[in-house]
Amino acid sequence: MENVYTLLVLASFVLLVVGVFSPKKSLFWDNNAPTRKKSALIYGGLTFAFFVLLGITVDPKKKEVGNGAAQVVTPAEETSEVSDKPLTEEDKKRMVAEYEAKYKAQAEEEAKERAAQTIEARQLVRLYEQNEVKADKDFKGKTFYVTGTVSDIKKNMMDDIYVTLEGDGPLHEVQCYFDNADIAADLQKGQQVTFQGKCDGLMMNVLMKDCTLVTD
Repeated sequence: MENVYTLLVLASFVLLVVGVFSPKKSLFWDNNAPTRKKSALIYGGLTFAFFVLLGITVDPKKKEVGNGAAQVVTPAEETSEVSDKPLTEEDKKRMVAEYEAKYKAQAEEEAKERAAQTIEARQLVRLYEQNEVKADKDFKGKTFYVTGTVSDIKKNMMDDIYVTLEGDGPLHEVQCYFDNADIAADLQKGQQVTFQGKCDGLMMNVLMKDCTLVTD
């Protein structure tokens, strides 16, 4: 309807202008003697009436901006006064409590997930010593966490850094390949650490590749 009333306003205004110069053309439908006054009264009244109707039918959620384009008023703009209201101490406490509860729940979930994917170095070595075939099936090629006590920090012939974690006996340990020299330089024998890496099976020691040191 908005477009229809716009066209009617324009049409009646054009006929109003035409009637100033040629009442016969603007009042072509009038068989009586057309006059400028009569044309002005009719088309002036129609222009005003259609303009009022156009204003009524315009979407109340639109507002005019400087260039004449309509801009939709969003609910956020309509309630800006409410949203700008300063937070009370109660609001702040509630928001902090909600955040802490959410963070705590997330932390607990992450801790459970990590615990389910963590094995002690001594236990990993023991499982390989008991049955290497089964241990390969369970661990080789998989990424998980291994925790234990540092027994050595060394480099192999290719200058690859590795950290060994104490095993279940003197024969085998867990050998974690670790490429961060700065962190490796700060490690000490006897230190309790946790690595995340991919198990590469048993070769003298149980090998863990692409390891990263996990810090709590």
